[in-house]
Amino acid sequence: MLRQDSAQVAESASLQKILIAGGGAMGAGIGYIFARAYPEAQVDVMDTNEKVRAQAAENFEKWSAKDKERDEKAGKPFVSIEGRLNILGGFGKAQLQYDLMLEAVTENIELKKKIFAEFDLRAHDTSLFASNTSSLSITALSAAVNPKRQGRVVGLHFFNPPRVMKLLEIITTEATEPSALALARELAIRLEKTPVICKDAPGFITSRLGIVLMNEAIFALQEGLMSAEDIDTSMKLGYNFPMGPLQLADFIGLDVVFAVTQTLYENYQDPKYRPCMLLRKKVEAGHLGQKSGRGFYVYGS
Repeated sequence: MLRQDSAQVAESASLQKILIAGGGAMGAGIGYIFARAYPEAQVDVMDTNEKVRAQAAENFEKWSAKDKERDEKAGKPFVSIEGRLNILGGFGKAQLQYDLMLEAVTENIELKKKIFAEFDLRAHDTSLFASNTSSLSITALSAAVNPKRQGRVVGLHFFNPPRVMKLLEIITTEATEPSALALARELAIRLEKTPVICKDAPGFITSRLGIVLMNEAIFALQEGLMSAEDIDTSMKLGYNFPMGPLQLADFIGLDVVFAVTQTLYENYQDPKYRPCMLLRKKVEAGHLGQKSGRGFYVYGS
C-alpha cells in the first residue's frame, strides 16, 4: 500500500491555482466544488462556447445561493466563491503555472489530448494533470504532456452532479507517482468525496459495470420484453437502485452512453459490450435524453 506521508499531504495545501477545461454540467460543477473546498485558491473554468459560459455563470449563482442558505441553517461558516471562480473564453486568457489542471470535455480522445498539450504549457513540475473521462485511456492522455511530467497524470472521475455525488474514482497509470496519487486522495477528502482507486483500463470499474447494465436494459426494451417504465421500476424496487438504468442513461446523455459503450467494445472486443442498435438510433435521431428533451422518456412541456 502506498504511504501518504506529511510531505505528500502538504501538496494539497499548495493548490493555489486550478484550471478546469470544459464549462458544461460536469466542468462547471467540478470548478464550483473546488472553489468551495479551497478558499485560498483561484479557480478558472474555461469553455469556448458562449452559451455554455452563460449557463455556468447562472449555475454558480444558483448553487452559491443554495449553499449559503444551507450553511446558515446548519450554523456553518459560508465559503463564498465571489472573486475566486472565473469563467474564461479560451486558453489565451489562462495563466501560467497552474497547480491542478483538469479537463471535463466531451469523450473525444483527440480533443482531450490537445487540451493536455495546452495544460503542459501552463504547468510546473509538480502540477497535477487530471481527466474526468469516464472511459478513455489515461495513459494515452499522459503521452500528450512532457515525459518528465507523465507521472503527474491521473484520472479524476467525478459523477453527475458533482456537488451531490460522493464518489470520486481515481485512475492511475503505470507511471503515476506516489505523490500524485497521494494528492489526488487528499483533494478527494477535502472535496468531501469518497475516493476509490482503479488501475487504468477501458471504462475503469464504474463505467465498465454501469454501462453494461444500461446497454442490457436497452436491449431488453428493443426486444419488447417490458416497457421503459417497467424496466426502471424493476431495478428500483427489486434492487433498491435510486434510478432505473434507462432513466440514468437519459440523465447522463445517450450520446455519452453510446460513446462509452463504443470505447468498451473497441478495446475489449467482447460482444457483451456491443452498443444496442436502439441506442445508436436514438443518438442518430438526436434523442439524447434530458438535455435534448427526449430519450427513452419525454421531458418538459
